[in-house]
Amino acid sequence: MLTRNPVATISPEFSTWKTLTDSAKGELFGQSLRYWQTQCRQSLGLPTDKPIVIVGHQPTFFHPGILAKFIAANRLVQEIDGVLVYLVVDHHKGNVGILKTPEQDIEIATILPDVEMNDQPRVEIINDIEPFSSALRKAEGENAAIQFANALVQLMSPWANVHHVITASELLHSGFGNAVVSEMQSNPRSCIDAYNSAVEAYPDSHVATLEDGELPLWKTNNALHPRALLLTLLARLVACDLFVHGTGGRTYDRAMECWCNAWLGCSPCNTVMATATVRLQTEFKTVTDARREYFSPSFDEQTKEEYLKSIDGAPYKSPRRQTQFQNMHRWLDSVQPTLDMDTLKRNEEIAQKRNWAFPLYTVKQLNSLCELINTT
Repeated sequence: MLTRNPVATISPEFSTWKTLTDSAKGELFGQSLRYWQTQCRQSLGLPTDKPIVIVGHQPTFFHPGILAKFIAANRLVQEIDGVLVYLVVDHHKGNVGILKTPEQDIEIATILPDVEMNDQPRVEIINDIEPFSSALRKAEGENAAIQFANALVQLMSPWANVHHVITASELLHSGFGNAVVSEMQSNPRSCIDAYNSAVEAYPDSHVATLEDGELPLWKTNNALHPRALLLTLLARLVACDLFVHGTGGRTYDRAMECWCNAWLGCSPCNTVMATATVRLQTEFKTVTDARREYFSPSFDEQTKEEYLKSIDGAPYKSPRRQTQFQNMHRWLDSVQPTLDMDTLKRNEEIAQKRNWAFPLYTVKQLNSLCELINTT
């Protein structure tokens, strides 16, 4: 059994996070940002007298690298008497009901992959896979997105205590969100130019530029949904005092900061980053080790040496050398099974992957991850 010790990355150092926690300052749309922050937080059911730390993600069974963000945020809010909020990308689409395990892909619940999760009803459990199925059954929520999000809150509870769940839809349709959308629609050219300039200034963000007349919104038959940069702009201007990103989010959010400054003339609150790599605690043999063992059997060393000497003693590329080489392989096949390369490669791939759903890892591994982050 290989030891699969977790590795965590926190940036900047956690000791600085407390000093970075502060709300955005300035004025916008004829009001102070403090006014918009109070109004927005009240409408979302969030406190207005405590610092708010947000972690955002889709309502999917995510991997330990995402859990690491919540663990780090949980540590911070305990130190500053703050509130940890899960910002749910509730308009997410995908095969969320299918759980990938090392053995097989299992459909826990039916989710239409081409329909936004917040437009789908609560799911019914098809296959009982613990602890996922129990969490989904217990989770509150009027639609699939909220149900999955609340299930995740339950599953994370041994390592991180989430105080509130809010959605991208709620944030967009808050008073401040409506004001931002109205500004976009009344003067689209200014918004689009500033957005595209920011995206082009940060090509490593991998965010596409907007076409003429295109706003950073996803349009469906039923509603508007914020794209990634718009969502974090809203969150970091009014909904929180610190936003905890992973590696990808922190990269693209630099473009958002540039866009926000150029378009609205104000700066959002700070962001920090936390992530982790944890691999399943599983027995496996690398392809390299398996090949080495295969061609260096520990039994019958004398016979092996005889074959090797006969090969070495034959002229290079000669028929006799080739014959001796084939004879050795026939002997190997007779004394040990043929290498199953497909199985070896699959087992190695499973062991090296870091993005299995976090409840598939052992409690001991996740406890170690939590301890690592809480002492870093």
